[in-house]
Amino acid sequence: MKGLTTILTMLAIWYFAGMFRQTWMMVLAVTIGVITILMTAAAIYQQRKLTIELQKKRSIAFKKLEKDISISAINKSRLPVNRYRVKMKLHYSTDKDGSRRTLSGCANGKGSKEDNLSEFYITAPYCGVINIELKKVRVYDPLTLFSSTRRLRESGEIIVFPVEKRMNIIMPAVGSYDDIPLTETRTPKKGDDHSEVHLIREYIPGDLTRHIHHNFSAKTDSIWVKEFTKDNDLIFDLFLDTSGSDTLQTDEWDAFYEIVFSVLIALVRKEVALNVHYFDRARGGIVQFTADTEELCAELLAKLYLADKSCRPEELFSGTDTRSPGRMVITTGLEWYFSGRPVYRFHKEKTEAELSALAFRL
Repeated sequence: MKGLTTILTMLAIWYFAGMFRQTWMMVLAVTIGVITILMTAAAIYQQRKLTIELQKKRSIAFKKLEKDISISAINKSRLPVNRYRVKMKLHYSTDKDGSRRTLSGCANGKGSKEDNLSEFYITAPYCGVINIELKKVRVYDPLTLFSSTRRLRESGEIIVFPVEKRMNIIMPAVGSYDDIPLTETRTPKKGDDHSEVHLIREYIPGDLTRHIHHNFSAKTDSIWVKEFTKDNDLIFDLFLDTSGSDTLQTDEWDAFYEIVFSVLIALVRKEVALNVHYFDRARGGIVQFTADTEELCAELLAKLYLADKSCRPEELFSGTDTRSPGRMVITTGLEWYFSGRPVYRFHKEKTEAELSALAFRL
């Protein structure tokens, strides 16, 4: 707008200079014309010498908490860039239409030791992946009268995790899994050797019957149990049913991710390891991932975000009986099953409240 005003002013002065034959007005119009040409050339030159990059191609954020997006402007020209504007597009990978944002900033001249950083703050409403696309940059001349625009092809993503919930899961009664072989209930952690007996002590109600030391108990005519260096962990199989997920909206994926992550964290804290099975077309079908720490739970969720989970029902769990003891299923319909028995059906609008307020019995 400033540039248009400058050009119109120059033309008006030139017109009146010719009409009234005023030399000084002609000189003024020519001066304004020269400035216009120089500033336009400066804007084009600086636009070509200004490199715009995302400081981080991939970053982590938490749902409903403020997150900064940093953009680096590297000025390779000999003139200071007083002002530039970057237009970007932010959208969830599950969105059809993205929102457009505009970021303003300035960049120092060639002699600067550090790149100029501009920051833009967003609050992510949902879990998932936010794609960032830098669409174009507009660079203004030193007088900010004229500008030059260039398209950008810079992109990145933000991995948005849920905020941790205090989920109350009531485990099965003691002894429910005594018939499962030890090798099926061990957590494959380094140094977790259940063959190392720490001590032998008298039986206490609630001890697993498979830990009974039968030879010693027979000699003493009382029940004694073996206590290992580390108590045995249970390991459950969790199947994620994403069939028919092509029609899911971003808020529905958000509720699904909230449930999966909360269940994982709650069970891992109860010394339960989980073999998680999910579909990823890019990796050829069903993928298994073992999560037995909170860090691995977060890693699994990030992998789940990026997986191509669309599939047909017949492609899931071929030959697998999900009703067997210790096997869970969570569906994108927000239904949770354990050993073939329904545990709970969540509601999209109040999933977070349900996860925090209710007690779930396995």
